[in-house]
Amino acid sequence: MAATATAAAPVAVGAELEKALEGLESGLASVVQSIASSVAEISASLRTMEFDEAGSTNSFGDDQLQADIHADEIIFKHLRSCPAVASASSEEQSDILPMSQQQQPGQGYSVAFDPLDGSSIFDANFAVGSIFGVWPGSTPLGQTGRDQVAAAYSVYGPRTLLVLAVPSGSRAAAGGSQPQHCDAAQQQQQDGQQQQQHGSISEAFDVLEFVLSDRRWRLRRVHTKLGDKNNVAPANIRAAAGNEAYQQLLHAWITNGCKLRYSGGMVPDVHHMLAKGGGVFCNPKSATAPAKLRLLYECAPVALVVEAAGGVSHDGQGSILDLVINDTGARSIIALGSAPQVAQCLDAMRGA
Repeated sequence: MAATATAAAPVAVGAELEKALEGLESGLASVVQSIASSVAEISASLRTMEFDEAGSTNSFGDDQLQADIHADEIIFKHLRSCPAVASASSEEQSDILPMSQQQQPGQGYSVAFDPLDGSSIFDANFAVGSIFGVWPGSTPLGQTGRDQVAAAYSVYGPRTLLVLAVPSGSRAAAGGSQPQHCDAAQQQQQDGQQQQQHGSISEAFDVLEFVLSDRRWRLRRVHTKLGDKNNVAPANIRAAAGNEAYQQLLHAWITNGCKLRYSGGMVPDVHHMLAKGGGVFCNPKSATAPAKLRLLYECAPVALVVEAAGGVSHDGQGSILDLVINDTGARSIIALGSAPQVAQCLDAMRGA
């Protein structure tokens, strides 16, 4: 029988990661801590090592930087050391690879990640990041973004940040005996689905932002609501040449005096939106400028974080979280952010 959680008590700003995760199912907590450890190691590497083009491509044919490969190796290393991780897959190695030998098929957690989002702007010394999605069981395939039990992204900028979407009960004190994590993964999913049936993603998850300080993760703030702000991040702007609705949207943003906040990296642009309390990241397509972001490694995890923070996600038909992940290489258009701003993007999302 799963443990019963009491009412969650707020965690004070400055609390360490371990304290903030008290009450979270032990296996899932260990997965999150492995993600946090990998981010801290990547942060140190990016600040101290030189990286050039690797002269190779990933499994999707994308050119790789040495930094892509290095970050990928670090994350896999930490996930392999976590007994609760049944499998993992990355944008650099897209096969669903078994991790822990302690897990039986269908048990534990599967992690999908983009080890270095924004690597194309890395040589300009812009902020970049990593993206993580955590699903119950031994594969995310056949599941949706809504089935995630946690998601995260990191920002490697002037400070290293880690933003987590974790079940809202993670800040509660658990009573009774804890189940084994192989069964608890399924219980964590069931608990989250029950919460989502009776309320929004923002009620089922907390969005916690941590800053790396003296090699420790400390809670910086909790994101609870994305408001109506005029910050815009128009991605894949080449699509406007063949997507008239996107062209009209861009013109409306200029006419209305919106603030352009686009760097070329999904993570820093989405985080700017959360940090400022609102805005929109819009990435539509056209016949000559197709969708580039991958559903498994980028869209689904970031959509969970944004919806958990009180925002919305959309692909022109509905929430990104309702798309079934049937292929690790599947791509998607996406609009993320405050509800009023995302609503303005829908014609552009349907315009291709």
